Amino acid sequence: MKILVIDKNESIRQDLKATLEGEGYEVLTAGAGREGIEIFARELPSIIVVDINMADIDGIEVLKRVKELNPAVQVIVISDDNEVNLAIQALQNEATDFIGKPISEEALAAALLRSRERFWKDNKLQGYIENLEKLIKDTTEELEKRHELEHNLIQTSMDGIIANDRQGNIIIFNEGAESIYGYTREEAVSNIHVTQLYPEGVAKKIKKMIYGPEHGGPRRLINYEVEILTKNGQPVPILLSATLLYEEGREVATVGYFKDMREVKRLEQELIKRYEFEHDLIQTSMDGIIANDRQGNIIIFNEGAQSIYGYTPEEALSGMSVTQLYPEGVARRIKKLTYGSEYGGPGRLINYEVEVLTKKGELVPILLSATLLYEDGREVAMVGCFKDMREVKRLEKELIQRERLAAMGQATAGIAHGVKNILHAMKLGAFMVDKGFEREKPHLLRKGWNLVGKNINRISRMTLDMLSYARSSPPMRQSCSLNEIVNEVCDLMVEKARGRQIDLVLDLDSTLPSVSVDVEDIHSCVMNLVTNAIEAFPESSSGGLITVSSRDAGEAGVSLHVKDTGKGMTTELQEQIFKYLYSTKGARGTGLGLAITQKIIHEHGGTIEVESTPNEGSCFTIILPK
Repeated sequence: MKILVIDKNESIRQDLKATLEGEGYEVLTAGAGREGIEIFARELPSIIVVDINMADIDGIEVLKRVKELNPAVQVIVISDDNEVNLAIQALQNEATDFIGKPISEEALAAALLRSRERFWKDNKLQGYIENLEKLIKDTTEELEKRHELEHNLIQTSMDGIIANDRQGNIIIFNEGAESIYGYTREEAVSNIHVTQLYPEGVAKKIKKMIYGPEHGGPRRLINYEVEILTKNGQPVPILLSATLLYEEGREVATVGYFKDMREVKRLEQELIKRYEFEHDLIQTSMDGIIANDRQGNIIIFNEGAQSIYGYTPEEALSGMSVTQLYPEGVARRIKKLTYGSEYGGPGRLINYEVEVLTKKGELVPILLSATLLYEDGREVAMVGCFKDMREVKRLEKELIQRERLAAMGQATAGIAHGVKNILHAMKLGAFMVDKGFEREKPHLLRKGWNLVGKNINRISRMTLDMLSYARSSPPMRQSCSLNEIVNEVCDLMVEKARGRQIDLVLDLDSTLPSVSVDVEDIHSCVMNLVTNAIEAFPESSSGGLITVSSRDAGEAGVSLHVKDTGKGMTTELQEQIFKYLYSTKGARGTGLGLAITQKIIHEHGGTIEVESTPNEGSCFTIILPK
């Protein structure tokens, strides 16, 4: 905002210039009245600060002349003589303020504040008055040129425009008003009183509000919602803006702008219905639906979520963090996966299996799909859909158990031949024992008994493996060190490896965190993998290497690797080895060892995988959760 300072005193001009520029104003200065008027005419500043005592023309004269050039300019008069009559004379000539010298910062600041406010109001009012004057002019032209009226903005406006004189008689009634009210212009103009357009008492209330400040006044009303009455007596919602028209300072008419709100209200109702439908859809969904803001605060928690977690919506929405719905660290991992591309992202997560934590501290398996919500390109929330997998898991477990039992039934036929061979060998051994006794031949007796014992062990191992594969009881978990289990197994197997001239090497991570597992089950798994690694070397071979290593796998858990340099496997063989009754050992194997190992690892929530290359060796990798 530009300010012009007119004062014959150079020191005062410079002081005011420095002060006002410090407040952010653009400051012009003049040392005489006529010079100030010339600068004003050229630069058109918004505010003038003028000394009343000037050498050529006084401040009052300057005030009068600049007001003639621009009535909207705000003039602050200053004087050494702080007299009431000078102040009155200045204010009578439409000065904004009168302050005496020496000028205090407080008085100047207050005067500038009043000047800015008045300048803004005068400009707004001036623009409004100009619009009204144009409207009156257009209305006059409409009366003089009837054919031009039909194409005038007022007449063709989609909104209703109605004007009435001070007595309430309608003098303007456009096509928009006809559409709203149902009256023709001929019926309304000069024949209908404005109060007939409203329910009883409403027109009087509106007139009163126009004079008050509540809705944009005084002398105007802005965006006031009210109901009017149509020709048929039906109420119609409208949005009303109105203003008073003046002529030579005298109120002559009221002009109102009526926006038909029927379609808006219909759309509002439709939007409300749609919102309620979507709200009900979310709330009544069988799946849990949860949304949280960027800080993790829960903002949506439906009935499905309540069924899964056990929290009421009131509990969840009262400042509860989404991290409380998961075991420690899981929420952070899910957020990270949502930003990645592994599960359908970035920005979304599709069908991710995870366990959540209920109000009672129970772990519940769910299938999670989530997406990030954005507003104006900025992330504002995350929405997750939680499918309760308890029943699915129960059915899967039941199906797996049934499949195992069915497999055992099918296996009966498959192993009948093997059992028959074992029994045949046992009969042969028993026959040899009998002959040894009869002929008193100890070597025949020993040979027959060894044959019986060997086949007893074979059928015992087969029976135990089948029972282990069919077992359905959950693991008996306890916290322990995976390294200790590996050490124990390798201590038992090192001599067997040496007997085959195979080096058994341990590479264990000493910082490995503990795991919660069934010790006997994991011991059996490691034993089976190490045994298989030893037997992966042909009996005719000499030398070889088996490396057993453990590592911290981060969020995935802990990993165990059993790697050998044996004969390896083809791709086709790798696809078969975890199937029941599939053995690469011929009569020496039951075909259940790796199937049982896989079952145990899966029961612990882990994974087992194999990588192998023919003639180069194999590597089995187990990952167990921490």
